[in-house]
Amino acid sequence: MKVEEAIAKTLKTESHERIQEEIEKAEELGVYLIPYGNEFYPKPLIEIHEPPLLLYVWGERVDALNKFSIAVVGSRKATSYGKAVASQIAGELAKNDVVIVSGLAYGIDSTAHAAAVKKGITVAVLGNGIDVVYPHANVKLFEEVKKHGCLVSEFPFGTKPNKWTFPRRNRIIAGLSMGTVVIEAAKRSGSLITARLALEEGREVFAVPGSIFSSSSEGTNELIKRGAKCVTCTNDVLEEFEYVKFVQKDERTDDPIVKSLKNGPKTVEEISHSVKMSMDELNVKLTMLEINGDIEYDPTGKFRLIQ
Repeated sequence: MKVEEAIAKTLKTESHERIQEEIEKAEELGVYLIPYGNEFYPKPLIEIHEPPLLLYVWGERVDALNKFSIAVVGSRKATSYGKAVASQIAGELAKNDVVIVSGLAYGIDSTAHAAAVKKGITVAVLGNGIDVVYPHANVKLFEEVKKHGCLVSEFPFGTKPNKWTFPRRNRIIAGLSMGTVVIEAAKRSGSLITARLALEEGREVFAVPGSIFSSSSEGTNELIKRGAKCVTCTNDVLEEFEYVKFVQKDERTDDPIVKSLKNGPKTVEEISHSVKMSMDELNVKLTMLEINGDIEYDPTGKFRLIQ
């Protein structure tokens, strides 16, 4: 399919002037227009139901669209626990040459992108025109993604987000990725739509468990009950695709909590005093170290290192 034909179908117009305006806008901004059938069109998207006729792609790493990718998605109202998990998993996957795909929304999406740009490549799929920054507070992250990956949209320039554009965006997130990791999702959540779409396309679905008392984890816990793979560390994702488990140098030796516990078991209060960390931040880090199997909470009410 030619670019002009794809634009005409996307804009639902035969106006030569309108089509040329779209092409000129792309040239002005440096946005790539990739129609279905083009050699640069992402191969994973060819396989999905109703693939986009035209992709608007903006950024330094257009090649990311044909690299091995994992989607990391979740609640906009993420807890500190959810953000810590998203940062760790997205960062470690990116460090292992996995492209992180997400939707640039508040919460888990933004956290995943922010972690990925520090370690590797990320792709943000937008529910609006590629020249529209939404949410506007993410303008800095928007630019970082362009620099360390790319932005993708199927919507014409200037398209504002609405309740219909986000579900369409979600099918692209799921379609670009070989697997989708859901980190915190309420019972009714766009992230669950992405997970359902991933399953429909024969892709893997992973979910991070959360507190049974938290509404933020109702969706993820339900996914696990229905057969999604439970994820408590990055290797849970990598091993599903026959990746060699990444060799993690003992980075935990650099963790101030671990250093504190090398002198013996301590209570939460003792650790807090030792590492000079707020209780909220400390509880999140303790939870992550427990999930990773680095520490354990013993019957005396103290945390200890697992050798």
